[in-house]
Amino acid sequence: MNVEMAPLEIIGLKADLDRILHALRQVGIVHIDELVESPQVSARPLTLARDLLQKQETLSFLLARLEGLLDVLGCHIKTQTTTLSVDYLEQAQAGVEQLLPQVQAYTTRREKLQNELAALPRYEATLRKLLPIIPPSARQPENGSVGVLVSRDHVGVLDSLGRRILDLTGGRAEVVASDVDPATRAMLVVFPREFTAEIEMLLGREDVSRLRLPAELGEGPPDVILAALRRRLAAIPEELKEIQAGLDNLARIWCERLSSWRDALRDEIDASSVLSRFGETDMTFVLVGWAPAREFARVEAALKAAVGEAVLVQRLALTPELRKRAPIVLENPAPARPFESLVALLSLPRYGHIDPTRLMAFFLPIFFGMILGDVGYGALLLAISLLALRKFKRGVVHDILLVLAMGSGWSILFGFLYGEAFGTLGEHLGMHPLWFDRTSAENVGALLVMTLAVGAVHITLGLILGVWEAIRDRSRSHLLERGGMLLGLIGLFLLVAVLTQYLPRSLMTPAIAALIVGIVLLGASLGWLGILMGPIEFIGLIGNVLSYLRIAAIGLASVYLAKVANDVAGMVGSLLVGTIVAVLIHALNLVLGAFSPTIHSLRLHYVEFFRKFYDGGGRPYRPFKSQFRAGGG
Repeated sequence: MNVEMAPLEIIGLKADLDRILHALRQVGIVHIDELVESPQVSARPLTLARDLLQKQETLSFLLARLEGLLDVLGCHIKTQTTTLSVDYLEQAQAGVEQLLPQVQAYTTRREKLQNELAALPRYEATLRKLLPIIPPSARQPENGSVGVLVSRDHVGVLDSLGRRILDLTGGRAEVVASDVDPATRAMLVVFPREFTAEIEMLLGREDVSRLRLPAELGEGPPDVILAALRRRLAAIPEELKEIQAGLDNLARIWCERLSSWRDALRDEIDASSVLSRFGETDMTFVLVGWAPAREFARVEAALKAAVGEAVLVQRLALTPELRKRAPIVLENPAPARPFESLVALLSLPRYGHIDPTRLMAFFLPIFFGMILGDVGYGALLLAISLLALRKFKRGVVHDILLVLAMGSGWSILFGFLYGEAFGTLGEHLGMHPLWFDRTSAENVGALLVMTLAVGAVHITLGLILGVWEAIRDRSRSHLLERGGMLLGLIGLFLLVAVLTQYLPRSLMTPAIAALIVGIVLLGASLGWLGILMGPIEFIGLIGNVLSYLRIAAIGLASVYLAKVANDVAGMVGSLLVGTIVAVLIHALNLVLGAFSPTIHSLRLHYVEFFRKFYDGGGRPYRPFKSQFRAGGG
């Protein structure tokens, strides 16, 4: 259900603005809204001073640096209870200036090592290709060597270059070549060191790629450099470990402080950003906000404690215009609370309208259980979801796991009613249906009728709620639409019951009359197009009811897949192979059993049920609050 919200107007002196903001942050329950016309004062939007704008830029820059440091150090502290001193901004700036050079030194060194670790294997592959063709002269100290790489399409360049080098050195150079890979050919030139300058000039004039090795590997023939390269490759991981150890040590020292400063800065920036929603006169400021009605007195007391009687806090009348702007706070019993996240995935209900959370909490797990309906799969999913809840303590994933656990409980219950455990395996273990066997061809018709009955009840409830909403909103068109659908659907149910001889034929005329009147009312809600669209819309309503047949269809698909797994296990000659195949198919069915019933149960709510009454588009409640206390010792 929706918590009753109270629109507030707060008027105070500009001199007290900082203290008012601090008090609002500490009380943490006021949703600050955009400025609306005040009945008390004629206010204009608050103009931010230049020094405040400069402060915002400074804080944003400092926050970006803090978040960068937290990311590099791998700090994952999400909430803080640290009490900061009043001069924490100066401390944060000094801390960042002290820490940043150390972190940059580590990260620069790490990036260099990672690049080196990525590049050296490529050099190693090239040098290894050259090893078999290295002439003995390359190992003589009076000789130098140089490697050249060209693509296979330009091998002629190497031949020409080799001849020119031989001419340049008077035949005292040695030139050897080899394919490095299918697209590249390498040439190694060994020459007396006295020709180094001339050969460097010659290579510089040619459009060829030199094999340039990192300076850290030293100089020498390829086999010597290759040995140095391999030693370097072995040493780099240890150096990276040392760098990570250094960063981890900095994280232990700094993470808590950095996280506290980050949260405090977010508070400061948030406080500055909300000022754009304020109004002002020459001497005063005005803000409009929302708080739970039961907390109004606490807000007023907190502000008066901060600035005394120099502040006016009043509760505004909830006009239709303000009602449209009211933020939404959902309040439901603990078992229904996880379903609030599923409702919010679609959209929040508008203020004062029906909150469908409790209805979803009742129907969705039952639909899940009806679809899966298996003791074995239900028990496994229940165990998995309960184990996963130990990791996910809060958030949407936590809520979905709770919903899955509830659905698994209903699956176990329906599993006993259907007599199923891992499909037909329950039958071999001595299980018998407490209600009926849905795999029996004789019971398929009853299963389909049951799911249609569930759909009829669900849709009818949605239409009743829709009629109630239309009456409360005084919406004639919605009343005609939803009332017409409801009356027509009741007439259709009566007609089917009469035709199947569940009701006496004396009700035939009232049933037809209700059906016709319902379609006429539905058409009337659509204006002139209603003559054509009324019957079409009613056929769509029938389709909504038929959509609940998916409960039976998907459930039967799961049962038969489990039956296939059990039958295959018995058909395979090898017990081990049969067991492995059966386990794999059951594992697939378990995954489908977790996702498919959830998705289709949600669809039945979002598409078939909610559309009959739900008015979404509510504004989320975002109270202006602090992360922690600031201002201690």
